[in-house]
Amino acid sequence: MAEEILILGGGFAGLAAGVALAEAGRRVRLLEQSQHWGGRARSFRDAVTGMALDNGQHVLLGCYHRTLRFLDTLGTLERIRFQPRMTLHFMERGGRLSVVRCRNLPAPWHLFAGVLASDAFSWREKREVLRLGRSLQRRAGTSLDGDEPPLAKMTVAEWLQCLGQSDRVRRNFWDLLCIAAMNEDPDIATADIFARVLSRALFQSSADSRIGIPAAGLSDCYAEAAASFLVAHGGVVELGKSVAGLRVQGDQATGVYLAGGKILEATKIISAVPWYGLLRWLPPSLAAHHFFGGIAKLKPAPIVSVYCWFDRPITHLDFVGLRGTTFQWLFNKNKILAESALGASDPKLFLVSLVLSGAHAHLHRTREDLAGTAVREVGEVFPEARAARLVRSLVLKEPLATFSPAPGVEALRPACRTPLHGFYLAGDWTATGLPATIEGAVESGYTAADAVLQEA
Repeated sequence: MAEEILILGGGFAGLAAGVALAEAGRRVRLLEQSQHWGGRARSFRDAVTGMALDNGQHVLLGCYHRTLRFLDTLGTLERIRFQPRMTLHFMERGGRLSVVRCRNLPAPWHLFAGVLASDAFSWREKREVLRLGRSLQRRAGTSLDGDEPPLAKMTVAEWLQCLGQSDRVRRNFWDLLCIAAMNEDPDIATADIFARVLSRALFQSSADSRIGIPAAGLSDCYAEAAASFLVAHGGVVELGKSVAGLRVQGDQATGVYLAGGKILEATKIISAVPWYGLLRWLPPSLAAHHFFGGIAKLKPAPIVSVYCWFDRPITHLDFVGLRGTTFQWLFNKNKILAESALGASDPKLFLVSLVLSGAHAHLHRTREDLAGTAVREVGEVFPEARAARLVRSLVLKEPLATFSPAPGVEALRPACRTPLHGFYLAGDWTATGLPATIEGAVESGYTAADAVLQEA
């Protein structure tokens, strides 16, 4: 009988690794310490309305090739609604709406033409945006201009300033994209990862630029389907299994200690838990190894999400960037979610979710205070909301939502293969070259699976 491969963690990374191994004919045992699949990217049923609510709003891009493959394998790709081509709406106080709509042209002309035709920028600002685009094109080519700044040591804000982006175009466009892609303030986020994201999303093809939003709860888009896939392929999946420590003999991983003292033997183990979870059960001698030394230096970037139920519609847009407000993005859940995800909620109620990423300065605030800010800003931006009555709100704080992608962070992110034989790492925080995104998590899972298969 083939050796069983042990995977620790049932989020995107662990489930993707398990599916890839199962596709290759390997037996998998996947353990998740909580009572639900999905890790930090999951949904739950709201006890009051029965709606499928995500623990934080997630979007996908057409350039998420690994994720699209993963969902296609599970048969759930149709649960993601992609735009025909990338379209971004922005609202500011007073109700002014502007839009950037990419054209049906090859990249990067689809973007350039969309910017030139947009009412979101003045002509001077359009030239600024095109200047940054040309810089990214040069970086993607074989040579760079001598004045191109080194990005690894720069923040996004510093990079944008070097490229002549005005305060207004930074605040009203690039900062919103940075926060959405990196989950971090542009004054903190590293420019090299952001430039890589922009190149992937905007300069490869028009299809790669499209934005996709789950039309169901995030767990229904992948988590349950992936667990079922593993079982159908002879695997074992277990919830509520907490790992207390890694079992090591010499330079070989030999299993894990479960809470309660039970030993689960395995000579091939993929850890797909967050970096702070891994540190809790690494043996001290292993944690002291220089390979793992950077993990303890990773810092978190928090997210605050606020769900607001109003007694009437406040916008017809599916999602919109908010200019000049505390909250950065708003999502129209009534329009986004399929009927099956709406549960038994009152059809007269109108649900929006507001997202505040890189929320370091806001975690201390009470939920009532955060909800009040969200409702006030909705009224300032959407004139229709001023006559609406707030029926209910729900505030979710995720203090450990992602790692903070600050300059120098790439040197702290470990590779998939570790110095311990038979022990591999997966997770959006590992050395994927991407920020903490769904694509980064899935890519890390496939990378770990490939490493296991290569050493089989």
